[in-house]
Amino acid sequence: MAWFGGRKKQEPAVVEEIPEEPRLPEPPALNASGLRSVADHSAYLLSLVKPLEPFGTSLLEAWDQVMCEDIDSSINVPPNSTAKVAGYAVRAADLMDDEGHLAEPLDIVEAGVERLPERAAVVVSPGDVLPRGANAVLPETFATLEDSHAHLIEKVAEGEYVRAAGEHLAVGTRLLSEGETLDDRAMGLLAGAGIDKVMVRPRPRVVVVSSGENLVDPGAEVNHGDATDANSYMISAAARAAGATVFRVAVHSNDPDAIRTAITDQLIRADLVISTTGGRREDYEAVAGVMNELGLVDSVDVAMSPGRTQTFGLIGEDDERVPMLMLPGNPVSAYVSFHAFARPLIRQLMGARTDHRAVRAITSTMLRSSQGTMHLLRGRVTLEGSIRHVEQVAMPHALGELSQANAFIILDESVETVKAGQAVKVWLFDEED
Repeated sequence: MAWFGGRKKQEPAVVEEIPEEPRLPEPPALNASGLRSVADHSAYLLSLVKPLEPFGTSLLEAWDQVMCEDIDSSINVPPNSTAKVAGYAVRAADLMDDEGHLAEPLDIVEAGVERLPERAAVVVSPGDVLPRGANAVLPETFATLEDSHAHLIEKVAEGEYVRAAGEHLAVGTRLLSEGETLDDRAMGLLAGAGIDKVMVRPRPRVVVVSSGENLVDPGAEVNHGDATDANSYMISAAARAAGATVFRVAVHSNDPDAIRTAITDQLIRADLVISTTGGRREDYEAVAGVMNELGLVDSVDVAMSPGRTQTFGLIGEDDERVPMLMLPGNPVSAYVSFHAFARPLIRQLMGARTDHRAVRAITSTMLRSSQGTMHLLRGRVTLEGSIRHVEQVAMPHALGELSQANAFIILDESVETVKAGQAVKVWLFDEED
């Protein structure tokens, strides 16, 4: 008798798998000084944000949005052949007889005829549509009109004095390509080619959340210890200039509950949240604490000046996280950080090019930097002939300094000094400059 014959076999133990905590992808490595390069940080943020899904819309509603398809002309432009001069619409072959002499007078027929009969002509003015069959215009000085007949004085060849159908644009001509922005001239081009609907990416919805103790809105009473909120207005305008639809929300408090409510209430209509604060460290830390509660956060020191401390997060529910960028409290640092990181994110959402338009300019004074850090100096670019010149703008008043500048002078990590008369790289604020 087996001692253990009636004992049940033990089932293998089931090890319950603990789901791994969500986290951001591995960030770029830091340099020997413990800093992340500007290029690495920008590329990392862009890798975490995908372009918005395209949609079809009417041509007029698509202004300043990015094309998601190639567009070819669906018609000829002009759609019909027209007369360039006043005279007679004719068939060129009818102007000569079999022996090579000018032919007998041509019959003048009604202007509304759909197809030109053989050995006939129609009186036309400049811009008139030629009847089918006509392939040339005989200028009025090349014939005399008598008894409803055109007596020939000179001949013309096929195509002479005619603006041919499709001369400007033929059916199938490429008008716009995917990734191009639909500006006012492009809209005219598409409309002229018979295009009334296009596939574009929506304009990104950017919510600018302003917070900070003792911040008051412009126009409100400024008491002792208060400061007027300028950053959120400046950044909202910059986001709109970059192509976004912007909503501004003000908390004017460091209370975590108030900040949390303001942010979470906006997630339903935000493709990107940008936080602006006052200049106090407590303002920044209050938002950073809330961000860590709401999602996945990357906070790092970047090798740039100004704007060294950078905080980014993906906040909200796991499957619907919204990117959020926290800008420094100092106005210059906030504006520099916007151009370095927020503007590329807005352009990424639009499906547009994210790189800055960098041009060369001749500096009028010596410029200094610290090796290992990218410096973004405020500059004023002027044009003399075809040569750009740039002068550094330095003022005690930060917002005044920004108002006088129209570009950033970029001194890369390897640059320590630039002598007057040398070329430097600049980022223009206005892409049209």
